[in-house]
Amino acid sequence: MQVSTKYSIPICLGLILIVGINYFFGSKGKAVPAQPEIKKTEAIVQKDSIVLDTTACSDKEVRLFLSEFIKQFNTNKAASINKFIDKSNGLAIFVKDGYYPILSFPNKIDDWIEWFDFKIYDNVEFGKFPEYLGDGEFKMTGFYYVNYQDKFRLDDFQDTYSNRSDEDKKPFRKLEKMCNYRADVMSKDKSRVLTLYFGIYKNNKHLVGITQDVVDDVLYTDPEKEFVPIDTEAQVEEFLSHNRRFCDVENKAYVDFDKKELIYWDFGDKPFLFSNYKIGPVNVISGKIKIRDIKFFNAKEDDGLTLKLSNKGDFSSYRMGARPQYIYEKCK
Repeated sequence: MQVSTKYSIPICLGLILIVGINYFFGSKGKAVPAQPEIKKTEAIVQKDSIVLDTTACSDKEVRLFLSEFIKQFNTNKAASINKFIDKSNGLAIFVKDGYYPILSFPNKIDDWIEWFDFKIYDNVEFGKFPEYLGDGEFKMTGFYYVNYQDKFRLDDFQDTYSNRSDEDKKPFRKLEKMCNYRADVMSKDKSRVLTLYFGIYKNNKHLVGITQDVVDDVLYTDPEKEFVPIDTEAQVEEFLSHNRRFCDVENKAYVDFDKKELIYWDFGDKPFLFSNYKIGPVNVISGKIKIRDIKFFNAKEDDGLTLKLSNKGDFSSYRMGARPQYIYEKCK
């Protein structure tokens, strides 16, 4: 059917007008709610970006903060050190109980304060930690700090004993991002090394990690004792020919080469009778300390008992389970 030209033009114009009006109001209606959505998203991004203020500090500010930390640490009081810990984020603590490495994530140091009951040096230096020479001697002494941005890793700690899983560590991964400084310092008696990890920013200054370990030769160090030559078996025999009895006063124990007997935990009050001994190879512990295993055999030639002789002239036992550490010195 054909539409008359008389009516076709007005009809077309009417349809165009209706479509145009619908498009105008429809598109306008869709655009209105879109504007606050964009503003809301921008507001969230801005809010998230200021949760942690990472404005850098000047070197002077960093040094002042570290000096204050040292002052409070040297009180050896948990409350003094807790001032530097963010309670909501906590911190990572790593220590070694003998041979057993322990990683923990508390929000205060109270339960661990006994591990940090020592004094540290207060001369703050920027640079690499000095070389340990051995027998309780470092090339230099002090509190040494370096930049450590994006280097702190919880997985770097040897954690075979407490064995923290990835899931255990997950809530504390934020500590890795917060850390931007590392510091190392020896104890004033030079037997231990303290390593500290800090987040030091303009408005956020916190301790995020702390570790404590002994120097490699701590069991044998004594700067007041003279060194004994043990480089050859003949030198060991020469030393023993002039020193026949060694005593551990604390454990009421001894090693007697004339009687060929020794007292040790495994044998109670009865001495272990040995018929002979075997001198093991030299083992270098540090730049100054060396040891040799000395294995004592009884008449049956069974497994025997091994002690360590250091070039400080002392015998010591290996740490085993709950047994105390035996240190046999030349009897006085």
